[in-house]
Amino acid sequence: MGRRVEKTVDLGMDRLYQVEISPRHGLVIGKVHGIGARGNQEDAFGISDTKDETVLEKGVLLILSDGMGGLCDGEKASAATVIACLNYFDNHEMEHAPWEHFHDMAQEANEQVKEALGKTAGAGGATLIAAWIKDQKVYWASVGDSHLYLFREEELHQLNQEHTYGATLDRMAQNGEITQAEAAKNPSRRALTSFIGADKPNELDWNEKELTLQKGDRFLLMSDGVFGTLTKQEITDAMQYPADKSAKHLEMQIESKKKRNQDNYTAIIVEVIG
Repeated sequence: MGRRVEKTVDLGMDRLYQVEISPRHGLVIGKVHGIGARGNQEDAFGISDTKDETVLEKGVLLILSDGMGGLCDGEKASAATVIACLNYFDNHEMEHAPWEHFHDMAQEANEQVKEALGKTAGAGGATLIAAWIKDQKVYWASVGDSHLYLFREEELHQLNQEHTYGATLDRMAQNGEITQAEAAKNPSRRALTSFIGADKPNELDWNEKELTLQKGDRFLLMSDGVFGTLTKQEITDAMQYPADKSAKHLEMQIESKKKRNQDNYTAIIVEVIG
């Protein structure tokens, strides 16, 4: 089983914004994980071993998964996704062809989710953001609609693409097949076109060229409970603080909205300090 799956919703304040520090590696990691106004927590996240010797040798893997609450057993799907990815990382060297590793990791997670859901396989699933950081170089992959960002020089940049019907509709509008109004008003915009747990996920997004982090950068993984509640500017404002305080600030802003149906929210914030 994965050693560092964070799935408990009853976290104390000292753990909620817990910071993992690898001074020799130059990274600080902050995180926030809340249930919102939902009855159960369907977000899950995990971080591989952050001991200095492990990070220097192998790097660190960050995983975020958002269970599909509109279907069934979203919490089982997200937990199975995180555990499968952490186990894959533990059992593979990850030295060559990272893109092939991410493909295999996603496929392994897909099978584990199907097994976890049993008879409901194909009816439920989860998103996936996987980011491997080694020597301040980042390789990432994503399935679904969770977001991955780079915050650099006071600007927030989304790195991955959403696998949603809305993205398909927007491409159709750009090609003149439908109007922009038709694309914007379609009630199925948020439906996922690829997810972990599908019979066969048909979309996997990744960075074709490694991303080199610089001192002062923030690398962010977020579920839609964060970016679906806060504006780009509000997320940017939260990045003005150290990683743990940035995480706390995100939650304070989310809670201040007092959304009646606030979704589960999770964010992992990697701050480059050296």
